[in-house]
Amino acid sequence: MNRIKKHYIITGASRGFGKDLALALSGENSVLHLFARSNMDALRKELRKSGSEVYFTELDLLEKDAPKELMAQVERNVNRSETERIVLINNAGMLEPVGPAGKHDGDLFRKHLELNFVVPIALTHVFIEACQKEPCHKRVVMVSSGAADKPYYGWSHYCSSKAGLNMFVKVMGLEQEQQPDPIEVMAFNPGRIDTQMQEIIRNTSEEDFPMVNDFINAFKEGKIGESAEIAQRLARRIQSDYFPSGKILSHRDI
Repeated sequence: MNRIKKHYIITGASRGFGKDLALALSGENSVLHLFARSNMDALRKELRKSGSEVYFTELDLLEKDAPKELMAQVERNVNRSETERIVLINNAGMLEPVGPAGKHDGDLFRKHLELNFVVPIALTHVFIEACQKEPCHKRVVMVSSGAADKPYYGWSHYCSSKAGLNMFVKVMGLEQEQQPDPIEVMAFNPGRIDTQMQEIIRNTSEEDFPMVNDFINAFKEGKIGESAEIAQRLARRIQSDYFPSGKILSHRDI
């Protein structure tokens, strides 16, 4: 049987960059496994004519067993003998709470760290367990941020969680070099793109985020990227033969 199916697992797919990635990766022989906490009916309508096979699952990734439940759901819809490629895209994340460390309730920061750092790593672990020995192409993408490399006042947890993902990618890339059937992994910084997260940033108080006016001015001056266009560029890299495993790529690199 020909291996022609290309499976793409995307978290946080209901809106923003995740939604645009789903659209960019859709098409004949694409199988989209889309996960989000909120309803995806709008995306369902947009994908109807794409030729893709699509599975929509509403799932709260903060639930303890969510990573295993997600992978079990994917495996129910994967015919391994037809699979040419399977890709996990860890896109789900959050910015809040914004403000100096110690200001907000600790449970809010814990939720942030779990969604931005613990969940994508846990999902990657179950992905490795399920796919390590499969002979198809296997890839993992972590959606990172320029904040991983630059400290922003009020973003201690966001900067830290994204920096942690980047280091995980570097270490996993090193480890996978030793595997006979390696899983390629990379992190991707999309830059400032026009999504709901940017709206949240622009509505943050200057007390909590002193750089808020810089983001407001960038928006007014048209200096933020189009989410759909950046998603198209990332999709082309995901689908290409060249995939820089263990590396951190910026939107400027692709």
